Amino acid sequence: MIPRIFAVFSAFVLAGFSLGHSQNVSTPVVGFVKTSAAPSSDTMIAPQVMRASELSASVSSVTVAGDGLTATLALSGTTLTTDQFKYVVNTQPKTYFALVKSGNMAGAYFVVSSNTTSGLVVNLDGLTLGNADVTSVEVRPFWTLNTLFPPSEANVPFVPSTSTTTAGRRTQILIPDNTSTGSNRNPSKVFFYNNTLGDWVTTTAASVKAGDTVIDPAGYVILRNTGGTPPTLSITSSGSVLTDKVDIYLATASNKSNDNYIALPRASDYKLSELGFTDTNFVQSTSKTTGGRRDTLLVLDKTGAGINRAPSKVYFKFGGAWYDSSASATAVDPTIPAGTALVVRKFTSDGYDKVVGNISNFTP
Repeated sequence: MIPRIFAVFSAFVLAGFSLGHSQNVSTPVVGFVKTSAAPSSDTMIAPQVMRASELSASVSSVTVAGDGLTATLALSGTTLTTDQFKYVVNTQPKTYFALVKSGNMAGAYFVVSSNTTSGLVVNLDGLTLGNADVTSVEVRPFWTLNTLFPPSEANVPFVPSTSTTTAGRRTQILIPDNTSTGSNRNPSKVFFYNNTLGDWVTTTAASVKAGDTVIDPAGYVILRNTGGTPPTLSITSSGSVLTDKVDIYLATASNKSNDNYIALPRASDYKLSELGFTDTNFVQSTSKTTGGRRDTLLVLDKTGAGINRAPSKVYFKFGGAWYDSSASATAVDPTIPAGTALVVRKFTSDGYDKVVGNISNFTP
């Protein structure tokens, strides 16, 4: 299937180019995505394009630290500047991730904590790595609040707050909580733009700059366009189209259902059956009845009116087919528009993460 690209997405093909002999960077398809945010409403913003790749390299070996928390990826034929990929407050605002392009763990991505002249040091986040797991990587900076909602574009993608008080807050950015467990969790953090400080801040630390806060490539944020007399906002992100496989991790809990707040880092629409859910990562229901439901997929429309909007659709899988919980007589396979926010509600399970391997369906 050739996916339908949103009308606001403009893509064109570029020849690969090189930034020096050691760091070959190829950007085959680039473009932009534009989203409107209605007044007094929540709008889901998911990174559909990526910030430009800054390194693509082969990995010759993987060395895991003694504490098991980090690993060093030795790069072949590549010379780096020490800590060029290390985030430094007020000095180097980019936080990077290494996407595994080839190897047994192709599709996984790891936060880069630092680098030597010949290798990347990445956080393992509970995973284990061996030499065969990573044979090549691509390094990109995460989207952040300051890059997705740039201060220089104030009053277009967001409205700065007039004060740090609740009454003075205008546009707020809510980040879903993918760390705790349970269902219907409150956001982990709420941000607003402190015009005096000239940066994004949290509601709990209004004098501390937080604009470098990263946005997960496989996640989304909620833009709450409220306060005062909110206008219609326009959010534009430009970058490259990710055509590599991406792994999305779904956390489970052994004593309760658990919500995972995700979105595909893609600029194209997908059929529900193409998202990457299998019997390994998504538990089929034992019947079509409410009592027989196991894992469910909640779809949150990207745009709409009002705040704290309920899911527009809830799907479950039974007998190898997908069903709409509101009309389960007939199997369905709907289109999930690009940029849609999803909640995967995992049924009580073993407490171990499940992995959804999403394959690009983009055809330039």
